[in-house]
Amino acid sequence: MATYPPKPTVPAPVPAAATSKTLQDPPATGQLVEHEGKTYETIREGKAFILLPIGTRVAVDPKKENTKDAKDAAPQGVFYNPIQQFNRDLSVLAIRAFGEGLCERRREVREREGGKQSARKERRRRRKDGLVGEGEGEVKGGAEIVGEAAHIEEVGELDGLKGGRLQAEHGTDEGVPRHAGLKRKADTLDEGEDEGETDGAAKLRRVEDGSAVKVGEESAVPEQVESQAAEGASRRGLTMEEHTNGGENTAQANEGGNEEHKANTEPAAVEYATQNADGTNGQTPRSANGHEAPQPWKPRFRILDALSATGLRALRYATEIPFATAVTANDMDRNAVKSIRAHIEHNQLSGKITATLGNAIGHMYGVAFPPPDSHGPHHISGKYDVIDLDPYGTAAPFIDAALQALNDGGLLCVTCTDSGVFASCGYAEKTYSLYGGMPIKGTHSHEGGLRLIISSVASAAAKYGLAVEPLLSLSIDFYVRIFIRVTRSPADVKFLAGKTMLVYGCDAGCGAWHTQMLGRNTRQTGKGPQNNPTFNFKHGIAQAPSADRLCEHCGSKMHVAGPMWAGPMHNRAFVEKILDDAKQADKLIYHTIPRLEGMLDTALNELEVLPEAYNTNVAQNGTSELLPKTPPETVDLHPFFFIPSALAKVIHCIAPPEAAIKGALRHAGYRATRSHCKPGSIKTDAPWSVIWEVMREWVRQKQPIKEGALKEGLAGWRIMLGARKDGGEASSDHGDAAAGTDAETADVVIDSTGAIKKETPKDLKRMKVVFDEVLGRDKPGKKLVRYQANPRENWGPMTRAKGSG
Repeated sequence: MATYPPKPTVPAPVPAAATSKTLQDPPATGQLVEHEGKTYETIREGKAFILLPIGTRVAVDPKKENTKDAKDAAPQGVFYNPIQQFNRDLSVLAIRAFGEGLCERRREVREREGGKQSARKERRRRRKDGLVGEGEGEVKGGAEIVGEAAHIEEVGELDGLKGGRLQAEHGTDEGVPRHAGLKRKADTLDEGEDEGETDGAAKLRRVEDGSAVKVGEESAVPEQVESQAAEGASRRGLTMEEHTNGGENTAQANEGGNEEHKANTEPAAVEYATQNADGTNGQTPRSANGHEAPQPWKPRFRILDALSATGLRALRYATEIPFATAVTANDMDRNAVKSIRAHIEHNQLSGKITATLGNAIGHMYGVAFPPPDSHGPHHISGKYDVIDLDPYGTAAPFIDAALQALNDGGLLCVTCTDSGVFASCGYAEKTYSLYGGMPIKGTHSHEGGLRLIISSVASAAAKYGLAVEPLLSLSIDFYVRIFIRVTRSPADVKFLAGKTMLVYGCDAGCGAWHTQMLGRNTRQTGKGPQNNPTFNFKHGIAQAPSADRLCEHCGSKMHVAGPMWAGPMHNRAFVEKILDDAKQADKLIYHTIPRLEGMLDTALNELEVLPEAYNTNVAQNGTSELLPKTPPETVDLHPFFFIPSALAKVIHCIAPPEAAIKGALRHAGYRATRSHCKPGSIKTDAPWSVIWEVMREWVRQKQPIKEGALKEGLAGWRIMLGARKDGGEASSDHGDAAAGTDAETADVVIDSTGAIKKETPKDLKRMKVVFDEVLGRDKPGKKLVRYQANPRENWGPMTRAKGSG
């Protein structure tokens, strides 16, 4: 059983004046906090603390709704459900695993695109600061300003210099090349330095003694700017602001119209928060000579909690993800934002978290499309690297805005709690309006809901040339949680039709299904050497139909579901990274670690039905990455699972053990594992003809059906007509019908090299079925909590918070 955080209890009445703390006091579990005339209790989750009014209801039991304790409990003004700690623990570990890979990739790109050259320039500048005398003039970047009349009209290129001239420190040598009117000393060039390093225009800033310094892309910038440059900037309505993080120069408009946009997107607050997070407290560090000391470059990593409520997620992201530079907690409820700000102050995170009041859709669109007067060479993008959508209900209305506000290669975290819509056929019209597809009926309905939601995100992103890759997709309790990487790649978008499918389901009969792809991605070999051939893909329309209107196994009516996602739902490297982090995590902070390990291990097992070519952790370009991209042509040809007990119900026999069915499938040469969605499930690459043949053999060999249990005309009766005789062969009249369709339309598979080929089905009449339970059992190891039992009776989601609108 997984361990859940203890239910908050109401402490015994004590004098508030004797024990109450203030928001400025260090937080601690169980302490009472006095704020604005009210007393709150401090509750800890992870490394964050939140405040709840004394006596607030944090659980709902329908059987106790009319009791005195339930009536006396105060309704929640801001939604908080301790049961969802599993969701928050998982989110922290997932974002941390994703962020480490993203930041590492940004560091590699920075170093590859000139980080080393910038470091050499900075080292030369430091050496010259120590060698040049005060009266000799200051040399920066190998250049010196000579003459009293030299001045800079505006900060810009060297061509903007008026009066004076540039010359080398010790005269002009004939062999020194000129760049934009600048002579450089040959001996200032480091060994192996590229001459192209000095190409282009250099930017100058005037220091306190009247000389000018060259401002490189990565070098620190002196604080004092030449007076003429400041006056010119003021005439344009701009004030220059220097940032030490990466040496970026930002310009902000003085007009009042930009202040409101600044409050929403808050790039300045982000930079200030980054400096505070680095321990500078907003002060610019300086070297011994009075100049700004260069700061180590730190990649920006911004997170948006779009529907924050109490702000607990934002608090945990800020405290448990060390490389997060800024976190924004947004909510449209004034009481919620007021609570968020109190929690930020109580957790002493005012420099890292920004609370905003407004509609989440408007906030994200405002970040993606800022006002035109804020554009310019010094504009800092306010987009986010991670956007977390955790609404009460569906996240469909927020998807488009979130895709716009996400950086290229960012992570979109989506939660949907309306399982009665995406995993049920009771509101099919609502499912289509929200997710653009019809739901599927059966034991696998929740996995079908997952694929519907991913497909809706993929289709919304494709309109903008964005390709999506599900990194982890889980059906948890009464909701689903999906982590999707979004990349700008029009080439990968072309594969979307080939990864979108319709599903024909025999929901009224035997429960079998058949997939129908909308597109077809054909891999072709291009010209090139045989030992290193090139490949390209031809995108076309799939053939149809792939199934009859009646089920080939039982003759019942087939119903259509989808379109839905047909690609993999997990990225192996991503799941392995989270699982490794979970095993090393502190269980006192992450209370749901046992269940996390079990569910992630089960999700990892689901990838076994995919070809081995797509279970590698090596990137396509040959370099090792933390989170390599899944090849865009990857298709999950066996998307759903089945439950043996449900099949036994169709043919009215005693349900076989899970290990016996998996052993029979593995003995026949197929892969068989479990699904994370439901206990007792089996996910396999065997076709339905083989699955039903195994069930018929179970009845013949192990558990015969009682006489009269199957009535003529039922789905199970038709299936059992294809049973083998006592000699071991299927009856000639119905045996061919049970296996004929698979022989005519063989399954399409992808081999280990990635090529698509046809797999010849086995002869079901002579297939040997052995119920080897030893082969069907998983390898012995650590006992894991793979499926969670309800922590209490009548357990489920709580009612919506009764806050202000």
